[in-house]
Amino acid sequence: MEKKWIWILVCIIGGILLIISSTVRSFTFFDRLFGLIAADVDPIVATIVSVVIQILGYISMVGGIVVIIGALIVVMNHYIIGKIIIALGAGMGLIGLIIFFITSIIEGSIYADIVGLITEIAHGSYGFIGIILTIIARLKLKKPKYS
Repeated sequence: MEKKWIWILVCIIGGILLIISSTVRSFTFFDRLFGLIAADVDPIVATIVSVVIQILGYISMVGGIVVIIGALIVVMNHYIIGKIIIALGAGMGLIGLIIFFITSIIEGSIYADIVGLITEIAHGSYGFIGIILTIIARLKLKKPKYS
């Protein structure tokens, strides 16, 4: 198996892990954020904030999908474009992971109890491992040199 295919597979696995982790946590954070903001603002502003928060939630959720799309673009031998798209997807996944940790701190679940801590670490580790795999695979993807 050619090295390119190994790194493309690693990138796709990283994308799948990003999808799993962001689906678990993103909307919880954005729903909580909207609840905090909506109580203190005008209903029209609350509606606008709701739309913006939903858009941010979808953006953080699609990080893994974007990584997989970037890997498929590399398969079609468009290395530069594919690697840029992979980097964008990993960045979105990183934003989702940061949101996960902020949510955990706000909810107090990181400190609540040992079972909650283990659960939070498990959900966060999917995204963390996915981001690490994606970054390593992106760095290792090299355009083949033709003689």
